[in-house]
Amino acid sequence: MPMNLIIQEKRKELGLTQEQVAEYLNVSIPAVSKWEKGTTCPDISLLAPLARLLKTDLNTLLCFHEDMTLQEISLFCQEIQEIVQTSGIAAGFAAAEQKFHEYPHNENLLHVLTFQLDGLLSFSEMEADEIQPYEEKIIAWYHRLSESADEKISGSADFMLASRFIRRGEYEKAQETLDRMPDRNDFLRNMTDKLMLQVEIDKQQGRPEKAATDLQQELFMTLNKVQILLYKLMGLELDCGETLSAKKIADKSAQMTRLFGLWEYNAFTAPLEIAFAEKDTEKCISILHDMLAAMLQPWEPKKTLLFNRMAVQPSQTYRPEQMIPAILSSMEKEPFLQDSSEFRNLAARYEQFFKET
Repeated sequence: MPMNLIIQEKRKELGLTQEQVAEYLNVSIPAVSKWEKGTTCPDISLLAPLARLLKTDLNTLLCFHEDMTLQEISLFCQEIQEIVQTSGIAAGFAAAEQKFHEYPHNENLLHVLTFQLDGLLSFSEMEADEIQPYEEKIIAWYHRLSESADEKISGSADFMLASRFIRRGEYEKAQETLDRMPDRNDFLRNMTDKLMLQVEIDKQQGRPEKAATDLQQELFMTLNKVQILLYKLMGLELDCGETLSAKKIADKSAQMTRLFGLWEYNAFTAPLEIAFAEKDTEKCISILHDMLAAMLQPWEPKKTLLFNRMAVQPSQTYRPEQMIPAILSSMEKEPFLQDSSEFRNLAARYEQFFKET
């Protein structure tokens, strides 16, 4: 929030008029009016008494807490990751809340940290009653983000809220959230049309590398959406009792991963779901062995043909191998795997691996 709006907001919160501010600081009323319009700024000698009058500090008045860059946010996300690993999820939430207090109007910070903590919380091994307080905080933050003027931020927050309401069986709330989201087909179609025009402009103005990078990013996002659709369709075919169709879709998903050079881990998620549905212990362990090995080899876009120009986004802050303990922990609860010595050996090997690293 810029200084002119801070002055105006703080003044109104305290019930002061521009005339009272002007009288206290021994300046004219038009001068205060210009401060609040942003056409001029207070003289440096007036900053301290103005901050005292408005019951705030100079850091807030001068917007020093509004300038956290994407790079700084990315570095702080890494700090959060380390805090959670060493001190637990509660310490991670506490550190994030302190940062939110320091930068109360930074939506990018709130957006990235909420998604990161949401992901970390989903892989924690806490019981449901322990998770609940943190779950409520995540939901409150998503509600704040859903009111953002930035459509990307509000749209992603609404998506996460709707997903949560569905998981909790709160279908009316889920529908209300879904109804206020833009129609995805129209939105994506418009974005694609705009992208094609931008690519043509960049090409004609001698920026072919930028155009190619934009197309790679769009292709990556589209392929990820296709993978999600295939996975959901496979699950529905299983629900309908069409196991053969589900297997064929799982095979398509795996083939697509390798055909387009995506992260190899993605090739195993759908087949593993099929093996679980069939309670095929041998196949589960075989797929799990390959999948976990793939998770230790993070995807490197620069080594691929189709995505070698893509830059890693600041929000991509946690390493995939950190999901392994949570995956194995959840699978240990499966009755048909509990009696398998091969599975226990696999879990023990990875437990030892993480102790040594």
